[in-house]
Amino acid sequence: MKPGRESNQLGAASFVVVLSAMAAIAGLSCASETRERKVSVSPSDLPASIHAAIQQALPGGKIMAIEKEVEGEDPGQYDVDVRSEGKEYEVEVSPQGQVIEIKEKSSAKETPTPAQGKRWTDSFHQEDCTFTSVGRNRFFSLQPGHQLVLQSKREKVTITVLDETVTVAGVETRVVEEREEEDGKLKEVSRNFFAICKEHHDVFYFGEEVDDYEDGKVVKHSGQWRADQPNSKAGIIMPGTILLGARHYQEIAPNAMDRAEIIDDNATLETPAGIFTNCIRVEETSGLDPGEKCYKTYAPGVGLIQDENLLLIEHRAGR
Repeated sequence: MKPGRESNQLGAASFVVVLSAMAAIAGLSCASETRERKVSVSPSDLPASIHAAIQQALPGGKIMAIEKEVEGEDPGQYDVDVRSEGKEYEVEVSPQGQVIEIKEKSSAKETPTPAQGKRWTDSFHQEDCTFTSVGRNRFFSLQPGHQLVLQSKREKVTITVLDETVTVAGVETRVVEEREEEDGKLKEVSRNFFAICKEHHDVFYFGEEVDDYEDGKVVKHSGQWRADQPNSKAGIIMPGTILLGARHYQEIAPNAMDRAEIIDDNATLETPAGIFTNCIRVEETSGLDPGEKCYKTYAPGVGLIQDENLLLIEHRAGR
């Protein structure tokens, strides 16, 4: 499973996350509250005046994420995360295109060494698990027939839990197929191997087979791996217990080291398939490329409903 689908120079996830913040207003009683609501904005939907203001303030800066305040003390204000010359900034821009404030978030000089930085769980006591190739936890299903269809302007991804199993590293795993199309043409088909730990309901990821297509023909097999190959072992694609801030490896192989950090456990997301609440939001990075980053959202009882610019358009429950 790839950490992101669409590459975009401005690199922001295109989805709508509803956030609420309660703050007391000075001089009023505690019962008075200010409700703040922000929505994420796709780079392609950013007004030209806002983009120009950011480029003038931070020439050559790369926009990483965009939020627009729709309710609160500053309706219409844009909060934009920008990376420029090895540093990251939070830029506040008025609806009229005036930069209100620039705050440095981090710099390359302040970036901790790997030993001092974030730690990622890579040992999951797999030997203590009794595995099954069918079942589900709150955010991930291995029920045959379960299907998710996500789409953006150019891409469409269909994820289907097949009525098929493959044994990897001595474990019977469920095959989950992902078919990715770009501009109506088949781009990639991957067969991912998963199994659920009965004791903890963690969904383990045992590898994937990948076919990359050009003009209807397979041209390569990028990113494929198996947990029974040298220096490889299973990671966790979705833990059974969700802990805010938890970090874990999803893939553990010489050529595949995707990682996930749970950054929100109560998100609301509007998609063409409906509005989903009590979702988790995941930031995925790669241990092979520290600059690679993407965001995904999972809904309870459904699974993946947003992957970068891809949003759920339809889904079907498994048998």
